[in-house]
Amino acid sequence: MAQHGPALPYDTAWALITLHTAPEETDLVRAWAGEHPDSAPGVHHDHWDHLSSTEQRRRRTWLQRHGHSPIQLLSLDQRLIHSTGLYVLDWGHPPEPGNTANDEHVTDAIRKEPAPQNGDTSAATVNHGEAIPG
Repeated sequence: MAQHGPALPYDTAWALITLHTAPEETDLVRAWAGEHPDSAPGVHHDHWDHLSSTEQRRRRTWLQRHGHSPIQLLSLDQRLIHSTGLYVLDWGHPPEPGNTANDEHVTDAIRKEPAPQNGDTSAATVNHGEAIPG
């Protein structure tokens, strides 16, 4: 898995899935994050340029198929993630349009607002491309 680039730790993935599927458990996630402090809380993005060409192709394929990163597909409000104390490393954006035809398609797809809500209109959308410091 490390060959793909920065990976989301399993416990952080658990916390995000919990917030998505059982929002009433936010206090549990907050308590867990308080016992396992990490870097600055919130959603941060890795750097496309630091990824291997294999990982860039893998992400382009995913983004063309799904339009959003796996974390963005959860449709969690970044303020909620920050308030729990979680540090989440999401995918950085591909280069701006003009570098290749695929990059243009993928960059447009990842910037679409909002991510699918699966019928849940109470979830806020993800703020693409910027870390929320507080």
